[in-house]
Amino acid sequence: MKSKETEYEHAAYLTDEEIEEQLRKLGERIKSGIPDEDELERDAYFNDPANADEVNAMFERFRLREELYKARHEAGLSQAELAKRMGTSQTYIAALERGRKNVTFDTLSKFARACGKSLSIKLA
Repeated sequence: MKSKETEYEHAAYLTDEEIEEQLRKLGERIKSGIPDEDELERDAYFNDPANADEVNAMFERFRLREELYKARHEAGLSQAELAKRMGTSQTYIAALERGRKNVTFDTLSKFARACGKSLSIKLA
């Protein structure tokens, strides 16, 4: 079976053999320890002092996303259940947990209460 591109730009269907070949090549590259161009470019960006503020802000957003996800799971709630408690949609909760929304203090407070938690902010 040949690969076939779908009508969607982001989706490509591969055969099992093509997937196995890609995984084999990836495994060889990883074992070699030689970084590829993307890794070198990413490392240069993260290690450039000019990007420090942006990198730190990104990691803060990651930590917040992780905290939101953990709070929901500790409460034993699905995204749909949490959304219902907050009076919003499951899609919105998913976007919050993926960092696709700029979260307000009010939203964080609602999220915390809906998970049976309280919100505390620490400036360090």
